[in-house]
Amino acid sequence: MGGCFFVLGMICLLIGVVKILTPAPAGRSRPAVDFPFRGVGRPSFLNPRFPLAPAAASTPLGGQVMVNKIQKLEWIRVGERIYARHPVKGELMVHVLGKITFAELWQQSRGPQVPWVPTGSAFVGFWLEGNMLLLNWQTRYYLLDEAVQISDVDIQRDIAPYARQFAQSDQTADVYFAYPPAMWHIDDIGKFQIEKVEGEGLALRPGAIGRFVHASGDSGRALVVEDYEGSGGQDTAWTGYQITEEDIKSA
Repeated sequence: MGGCFFVLGMICLLIGVVKILTPAPAGRSRPAVDFPFRGVGRPSFLNPRFPLAPAAASTPLGGQVMVNKIQKLEWIRVGERIYARHPVKGELMVHVLGKITFAELWQQSRGPQVPWVPTGSAFVGFWLEGNMLLLNWQTRYYLLDEAVQISDVDIQRDIAPYARQFAQSDQTADVYFAYPPAMWHIDDIGKFQIEKVEGEGLALRPGAIGRFVHASGDSGRALVVEDYEGSGGQDTAWTGYQITEEDIKSA
């Protein structure tokens, strides 16, 4: 009897040794730990390696799955009239001539080969009679009434160095720069794709991709710079005023 227990014990010991020495199947290996990506910031102007903060999952440019939802001012229609309170000229009743829908873009991680994709959020701009542009982006509203066409050389010389400085701080630094007619504080930078163009007065092509710089000055003054890739649109420096959502009403 004792011999039987001894043999049984040796068999169990041998099985244990075999299990220790046999490698685990590939499909049952220990799961990798997915550490969060630290240090991802907002987009760098003219530097696609610096991404936007993470947002909803999205589909690459040209995909058909992503539906970009307009965040604000979706009630305004081309052909109608609205009231817009201008900080200097007072309340204006203006005809809406055209509409642009901007799809917001971001990168999921750093890297020059990482594609820019829609976040799922869309923002709108309206071309108004009197050569004005009403623009919403996130929580900011702009009534822009002066536009100057600029070139890539102008952007690289006058704006891009300050936008890069802002990007390198993860958009936390107070970056100021002089650009006629004022001194400006950079509030935001980013990238977008023109999703849709309606009405008239807007020389923009759906699908065009561009970058923006939004800046603020004294007395509510605002600067919006649009830099388009290729021939999708005219690079423009808009100046005007930052207003509130309450300053915009239906007529």
